[in-house]
Amino acid sequence: MKRVLIALLVASCSRRSLDQDRAREVFTRVPVATAPGLSGLAADDRGGLWTVAERGLRAYRITLDAADRPTLETFDVVGRDLKGIDLEGIADLGGGKLAFGTEGRKPGIATVLLAERRGAALVITSDLVLSNAEVGIEMAANHGAEGLCGTGDTIVVAIEGAGGSGDARWAPVLRIVGGAIASTHRLKLTTRTGKISGLDCTIAADGTVTAWAIERHFEVTRILAFTIPPHGGAELTPTVLLDLGTVLNSRFNLEGIARLADGRFVAVVDNQWKSITGNSELLVFRPGAIHAP
Repeated sequence: MKRVLIALLVASCSRRSLDQDRAREVFTRVPVATAPGLSGLAADDRGGLWTVAERGLRAYRITLDAADRPTLETFDVVGRDLKGIDLEGIADLGGGKLAFGTEGRKPGIATVLLAERRGAALVITSDLVLSNAEVGIEMAANHGAEGLCGTGDTIVVAIEGAGGSGDARWAPVLRIVGGAIASTHRLKLTTRTGKISGLDCTIAADGTVTAWAIERHFEVTRILAFTIPPHGGAELTPTVLLDLGTVLNSRFNLEGIARLADGRFVAVVDNQWKSITGNSELLVFRPGAIHAP
């Protein structure tokens, strides 16, 4: 019995270890000196990456040089009382305007905040509260507007929660135009436990959205791609671009994804759960590691 218990313990520890060799083939780890608990990632039109400390009321613009060495600018998030609210997603809308997705530490709270860059601060100027009825599911505590992307007056929001069950699970995805919900969608999830934790997209002139997302839950980490049609609600079926489950082995909690102008993808690691674990860091995926449309 003792040998069996030892074998089970060794197997469990093995599953929890990062596969270093495979990881090096897929991405480069880039530590960043920020507050803990980074969440959300967005690329701007000047080559920078935006992310936010979910409980630190600070956002960061990160620039990577040719060797992927980071330079950081820090911005205070001001203009609203955010007590009990976590900043989970971020989108660069252009023209010095950004948006944040939030979740509450009580059930049923998800909000999209609009902000403007003013000097060393991001000032929240307005908000849109998303209700359970509009989202289409009962949002649990700490499950809100997790993924965010957009441009101009159009924002796409992915909710960290799921409707359905088993192989028929789906995540709510909403398109917001001009501060109002224009359409709602159901994104089919590819696992029985995963939820959406990060979102990036481009929006064509006709309104078609090409999106990339992270589906994750402990042992699950997948990079997905999907398309949202320009009009009306729809059932969305994603393509799995990369399955990192057996590479990360539950070691990293990826909370944001963005695509750089050169086609490479970057993900941000949330190092804050029940305690602080490791550094804040980016995973910069190698060219060709993610074959995306």
